[in-house]
Amino acid sequence: MVTILFIFWTLSSVFLTLNVFHPLAKRRSSSFFTLLISFALGWLVGDLLPQWILLNSGIALLFSFSDIFSQTLGWAGLVIHLCCWIILIIRLWIILNLPARIDQQLEEQLGSNWQNSSTFFSPPGNFLEVNWHSWLNPNSILEDPRIEIIRNHVFFEEDDLRLRLDIYRPRSSKKKRPVLLQIHGGAWISGSKRQAAFLMTHMAAQGWVCFSVGYRFSPDIKFPQHLIDIKHALKWNRNHAKEVDVDSGFIVSTGGSAGGHLAALMALTPNQPEFQPGFEQDDTRIQGCIPVSGVFDFSTPFSKKTPYPAKAKVLKMVCGGTPETEPECYQQITPANWVSKKTPPFLLLQGETDALIPVQETQAFWHALQSKNRRHSALLTLPLIEHAFDIFPTLTAQCIVPVIEQYLLMLHENYNKQQGIK
Repeated sequence: MVTILFIFWTLSSVFLTLNVFHPLAKRRSSSFFTLLISFALGWLVGDLLPQWILLNSGIALLFSFSDIFSQTLGWAGLVIHLCCWIILIIRLWIILNLPARIDQQLEEQLGSNWQNSSTFFSPPGNFLEVNWHSWLNPNSILEDPRIEIIRNHVFFEEDDLRLRLDIYRPRSSKKKRPVLLQIHGGAWISGSKRQAAFLMTHMAAQGWVCFSVGYRFSPDIKFPQHLIDIKHALKWNRNHAKEVDVDSGFIVSTGGSAGGHLAALMALTPNQPEFQPGFEQDDTRIQGCIPVSGVFDFSTPFSKKTPYPAKAKVLKMVCGGTPETEPECYQQITPANWVSKKTPPFLLLQGETDALIPVQETQAFWHALQSKNRRHSALLTLPLIEHAFDIFPTLTAQCIVPVIEQYLLMLHENYNKQQGIK
């Protein structure tokens, strides 16, 4: 029995390691649950590697109480585990060196604007500079004495409906601070406002006010109600700018996955009356957008040539049908349909080994942006990066989040120059 368990453990380790580099669940044929498991395991094993190694070390210790390591099979299995760990560590070493490559890409795409921008938060240069404390204990980022976090503040109330947001802001008082509007992911059917807390705590420590917005989920509601909920948050933000000490003239949206899609629509659909019923006269323009692994394609999942049945199933819940039965909804929900010459700057980030979102999806939206010659916009495709890499302060997040911060500071510097603010 011990031998069978040991073989199962070893084969599982090999399987999970391969899944990190190449998701084994296929989008063309896998169910939503299977894809979700493949993504979750790839993300947990790849990005939470220290915890994974500690777990496996504990399992190896338990096996040591048997006679498995007195056999050739036991030592061979242990060597296989060590090889898997080394391969995963090499992956993290490659990610550790990504910031230099990213910096070069952004210099090529943004030119002097990027070269002249600065950041307060530098990515780790080697494993010794990694913030191991926050990697091993993600909740530690919430204990930063420079910031305060206000949970579940109601921003919209109607009958029995109460929509809430979390506020991350610096403790020091200063009026007219820039705003980051964070929209969580979860396939429009779930999610938590605590996603991307690493980015928000860092931006709050640099003087920004970050709002993590809650919204209702499908199938209880259908699109565009998700977007309308978030526009209510933007309206509340502008109406309470003095109360929360923010500059309502500079707001950037961000979000991951479905949140990245909604963040993009916030930037692409300013002052569209169909998305702000009852407050059509309110200004819903924002000054930039940073979708992380955003969802941009809403037609090909239903195609026989490029089927994606798991995504199609979710979209049927979100839109209340298929593109054939609900054409107007699918027209509205597709970000590329809203790109115009008035579109604000975008920074698109997409992992190349994303189990849920193909990199071609983000590239297609990028081409739509480029067709309107959007200045100060950029696309970053990130090798070996999985979906939702920014949820916890892992090594991956510690390497990529400083890039997001620098881009935000660049946009704010450009805004200040336009306003004549030094």
